[in-house]
Amino acid sequence: MIAFFITNLLMSYSIIIPIHNEEKQIPFLLENITPISINHEIIIIDDGSTDGSLVHLDRCSFITLIKHDNKLGKGQAIRTGLDIAKNDKIILFDGDMELNPVELPTIMVLNKEENIDVVFGTRLNFLSPLNTIFDFGNFLLNGFFNFLNQSNYSDVLCGCKAFYKSDLAERMPYSIGFDIDVEIASNLVKNKKRIIEIPISYSRRSQSEGKKLNVLDGWLILKRMLFTLKYKKKAP
Repeated sequence: MIAFFITNLLMSYSIIIPIHNEEKQIPFLLENITPISINHEIIIIDDGSTDGSLVHLDRCSFITLIKHDNKLGKGQAIRTGLDIAKNDKIILFDGDMELNPVELPTIMVLNKEENIDVVFGTRLNFLSPLNTIFDFGNFLLNGFFNFLNQSNYSDVLCGCKAFYKSDLAERMPYSIGFDIDVEIASNLVKNKKRIIEIPISYSRRSQSEGKKLNVLDGWLILKRMLFTLKYKKKAP
């Protein structure tokens, strides 16, 4: 088991991290991903930041930095990262430090021979629908995803996922917003990829602390799930 973990850790991943106005969080993010950059490609997409985010990112030599002149959305940032990623193994990871980048190596277990095509991070330490309206919304959307896909995943909206880029070749994502998480998840489930879930730590921010997801995004996520279902029914 130890040998399996080390082998997978050494096989290169492209880690795609979208950023928008995270000036306060970026120094901690960069500090924690520096050791990982030795063996893996770190792609950070600055999605039109208007604070001092680029001051920190421009100084960092171990990342591949892509700059959007204007804010285009999380989904578009991830699509940009997928377009330039050099490795087939991909990790998507939110750059707002609600997730702990120290735990990235625990996600690096993709292995076709071991029947692990996809990893969904799951924020088990917060999955209570009664905490806030955001938790309740996540609970409803996650349940609806499982209903549509006849699945039983605990947290498909989590911003941490690992998969093979080649497994998306048939249908690369179209989403430009937060709905990209469920679009990619739906496509991987549709293609019958073998998926495991791995718990990761989570520390929710309030909107006053910089959280960007809002109620409108929930409607866009719901719309994306329904659109993806329509596509699945038409597929041969």
